[in-house]
Amino acid sequence: MVGQAALIACILLASSAETGENVDTSKPLTPPSWRIAPEVSHYRYKEPGVMKNEGTLYGVVGSYTFYDYGQNRSTRSASNSGNTVTLEGRLASGEMDYDGSDMYTNEPISMSGIDDFLLDLRMLWGRERPEAKWLNAVYIGAGYRYLNDDSSSLPGGYERKSNYLYVPLGSREDFDLADRWSLSLRGEFDLLLIGRQISYLGDADPTEPTIRNWQWPGFGTVLSLDLRYLTRNVDFALSPFLRYWWLDDSSTSEGYYEPENNTFEYGLSFVVRF
Repeated sequence: MVGQAALIACILLASSAETGENVDTSKPLTPPSWRIAPEVSHYRYKEPGVMKNEGTLYGVVGSYTFYDYGQNRSTRSASNSGNTVTLEGRLASGEMDYDGSDMYTNEPISMSGIDDFLLDLRMLWGRERPEAKWLNAVYIGAGYRYLNDDSSSLPGGYERKSNYLYVPLGSREDFDLADRWSLSLRGEFDLLLIGRQISYLGDADPTEPTIRNWQWPGFGTVLSLDLRYLTRNVDFALSPFLRYWWLDDSSTSEGYYEPENNTFEYGLSFVVRF
């Protein structure tokens, strides 16, 4: 194995010498497959004129990318165009503060310490285009977003589960900066296919039913900026981001419905790619 590695290195150096080019040690030879990004964000869910949930989420996003549909990444250069399949997951949790009104008396009510848990799973089909003047990557995919908002341990509170099936459509633009630094700007539009809300009202009042509502239409957007430091084997980046969702009124079930709502989230992640 050592002898083979040495032979490959000699061939690369000889090829570089023949063409009069120097090997750029600041750029990876192969594209990174793993992306791990711990993050912290401010999260706000709002039903205009009805209520607001707001707090801090701590989480991590992880992904793995297959290049050319399973081709070993060591057989292709990071500067080559190619098709990709990416599996991505996000986990986040935190405590929210609630400001709104009692669902029965309409009197103002506030609660703190509401547990929120968020899961987002996606599969993305894309095209990497390092040499393109515009849009160095484009992708489309399928996503599932799950949010558990649980205030059942508090007086008048109940557990609520939110489920979204959606289609993400996105692109990325890369900019080379000085030396080993680069900048990547990513934009994404998320088209909601269907939303399903489950509210366990019996947590607040045992005589109340469990409500299941379908919710549509809706959409989401994502903007992020990666300031990246490149090395041969590992990239590091700081990435501020914005995430937004909007959903219209839901269907009515047993006299209850989910009002129009929006979710706004902004935060910062530390990204490692290898």
